[in-house]
Amino acid sequence: MDSKKRSRPVEEMTEAQIAKKQILDTVASANSLLPSAALMNVQEDFRIVVGTYERLLYGINAIWNEDKTKVSLQPVFIIPAHTGCIRTVAIGGHFLASGSTDEIIRLYDIKKRKEYGSLGGHHSGDITDIQFHGKYMLSASDDHSINLWRTKDWEFLKNLKSHKGRVNSIAIHPTGKIALSVAIDRTAIVWNLMTGRKASINKLGRDEPMLVLWNSAGDKYAIMFDKSINIYNVADAKAATTITHTSRFHTMQYFHSKKNDKDYIVTGSEDKTIRIWDVETGECVREIIGHKLRVKAVSVVECDDKIVLASVSSDGLIKCWDLEEALASEGEIEPLGEYNTKCRATCITSHVGFAKTEAIAAEEAAADAIVAKEEKAAKKAKTAAKQAALEEAKKAEEKAAKPQQKKKQQKKKVVAAKK
Repeated sequence: MDSKKRSRPVEEMTEAQIAKKQILDTVASANSLLPSAALMNVQEDFRIVVGTYERLLYGINAIWNEDKTKVSLQPVFIIPAHTGCIRTVAIGGHFLASGSTDEIIRLYDIKKRKEYGSLGGHHSGDITDIQFHGKYMLSASDDHSINLWRTKDWEFLKNLKSHKGRVNSIAIHPTGKIALSVAIDRTAIVWNLMTGRKASINKLGRDEPMLVLWNSAGDKYAIMFDKSINIYNVADAKAATTITHTSRFHTMQYFHSKKNDKDYIVTGSEDKTIRIWDVETGECVREIIGHKLRVKAVSVVECDDKIVLASVSSDGLIKCWDLEEALASEGEIEPLGEYNTKCRATCITSHVGFAKTEAIAAEEAAADAIVAKEEKAAKKAKTAAKQAALEEAKKAEEKAAKPQQKKKQQKKKVVAAKK
């Protein structure tokens, strides 16, 4: 009996397996981001980051064509981020965080394309969700807990523990003052992030909640279950709208249509279909068919007056879609662009290009400076006008007082003459 194990001939491997092996061989010895030299000086319009079952983290640059009808998707980095399956990815400022079944959170500076470090030892289970808000980051885990971190120095601040099972999802309110978490124990907990304490707990019924999101206004939140999504009013924590479908939901995202001036929820399902739902009626208003396998994750990014949906499937394909076009048209919608990772994708996030965000910030700062200058000038003019009015009033009083003073002087003269 031959004790030596025979390696599988390359000829027997599929094209996808060969491509995947080449990627793994290329990045296996790397411990930092691998920028593509051709893209180092290219300013991306927006970027998509995808985590995979194969432990690889993909950074994809998206660049518009001249008339902004298509995007070119090219990898700017590929990294072997973890020793286990990547479960979640999130971006906050210039930080990228990935969480895995290896119980580690890896941190990267995606602006400089460098590895920043890792956070380990505070969770004793798979990392299930990561969310940023301002200077803070929340991480959820299979160990029933949520950890609060400060991004300034990555100080561990607080362990939020009240769930009785795996925490599936967390969502931070737009104000940053409270957060919502849902878990396998079929409860939703409201956390006061100012005090780091539980504010309230709500039982959700028989189905396990998988995902929770706030709308942009912060007056409603949505909880995704296996085949339904409940949209709740913050005022009374009661379900205002219910979305249902026969196919299992894997992902959802809120977005606000500027053209229609209303909120929608976009979902990805087991049946390979992306759907857009009216949050007021719970009706499906659009179906987008473009993936060959289940739609695992979606992300929404606003760039150049367009609302772009980035979707990723178990088929390894990343596709971008124009959501406003999808709402406006009735025929089949073509993707803006696509890229094949040749891996089993598990999660996705996106952000506007740093050059654009810096330009927007500069424009906002300049606009704020102009407004401040105008306000200062208006205040100065108002003060000057008030001072002028006071001086005029004083002059008027003095003028009105002169006849009275003259009469008093004449009266004194008369009295003195009589004496």
